[in-house]
Amino acid sequence: MHEINTDILIIGGGSAGISAAVGASQFGNKVTLIEQLSYLGGKATSAEVGTVCGLYKYSKTEKAEYIVKGFAKDFAEQLSELSQTVPLNNNNGLHYLPYNIEAYKDLCLDIIKKNNVELFLNSEVIHVQISNQHLKSVTIKTATEVFEINYKTIVDCSGNGQISQLTNLPLITSDKYQAAAQIFTLSGINDITETNLNFIVMKELQKAVYDKTLNNSFERISIVQGSVKNNMVSFKLGIPIEVTFQENNVMLLREKAIEMIQTFLNYFTETVPLFKNASLQSIAPEVGIRVGMRSTGNYILNEEDVLGGRKFNSAIANCSWPIEEWVQDKRVKLRYFNLEDFYQIPADCLKSINVTNLYFAGGNISATDGAIASARVMGICLQTGFAAGELAAGQVANELEINVIKAIQLKQINT
Repeated sequence: MHEINTDILIIGGGSAGISAAVGASQFGNKVTLIEQLSYLGGKATSAEVGTVCGLYKYSKTEKAEYIVKGFAKDFAEQLSELSQTVPLNNNNGLHYLPYNIEAYKDLCLDIIKKNNVELFLNSEVIHVQISNQHLKSVTIKTATEVFEINYKTIVDCSGNGQISQLTNLPLITSDKYQAAAQIFTLSGINDITETNLNFIVMKELQKAVYDKTLNNSFERISIVQGSVKNNMVSFKLGIPIEVTFQENNVMLLREKAIEMIQTFLNYFTETVPLFKNASLQSIAPEVGIRVGMRSTGNYILNEEDVLGGRKFNSAIANCSWPIEEWVQDKRVKLRYFNLEDFYQIPADCLKSINVTNLYFAGGNISATDGAIASARVMGICLQTGFAAGELAAGQVANELEINVIKAIQLKQINT
């Protein structure tokens, strides 16, 4: 088995992983990124989430205002240009950026190339070597080979605490995980505004459920905001099966989603004139699992921090998204902090409590169920990813952590 040496290893090529790779490469380090899929973007592309949330001020102004700067802002502006989209807002004061899936993939790949990051796609971590509270190497499996990567620091952006799972480090788990979703797209929809289409869909679903033509699970189908264009529309379907992470759970979630999509399409093409020529354009490649297991850090962000708009001296991210909880048999529940306010995430949420050279970012940060229900959104993942990459690079360079944190703050959150 051959070996590869690198300075910083990133696990996961989603929003957090891409950002971590950029942050890690700032000091001229050799950075290597491992991604299990054949393309980059994580759930933003594989589950086709459709909107970037958490970068803009929680405000009822019409125009979106960034609460961050640096890489996260640059990424959003490049994505906006490539997607030919602009930030939208709702009546509650939330602002978000719709994006094109292929543009997201292309932008991520371009960033990795420009930062000279060594990239391995279709690659899976199968073993992690740990000694005296220090991670030393990982074993990688691809379709054609198995090899080992030695590194100085590692950043886990897998979204499910993969490195902590493989090394039996303490994890933050949930008694009940948030409901999963499946994105699908229909074509052949007559020209109509998103507002009017949303009204028609909601009305027809409520009628069908009331008449018992469809069961009440179908009331959790909604339009992906900003997706109505070119006679197509994307929908988000809440899947009425619990997320357990047990064997075959994801397969069962996917099968149920496909069954419901076909039932939905059959009903709407037969009964709703607007949908008479509609057909299934695509189903996102993966089920959208919102929250997984998280690694335990030096600090565990909690919902009181979020709802109270708490600020930290060691802050590395500004966060402006409410606690967004999707549960079985109910519509989404949103819990807000004060209008015009935001909360912060401290660096200790990105650092392992047990291992000296393990950092984490994205949906894998150290946070309670309530806190991660806010901190998991893409705009926040971009920030925690970049910060984790810079913290890892600072450790390689033997920089004082307080100085690294101050540098992150100047680049990213001191607006």
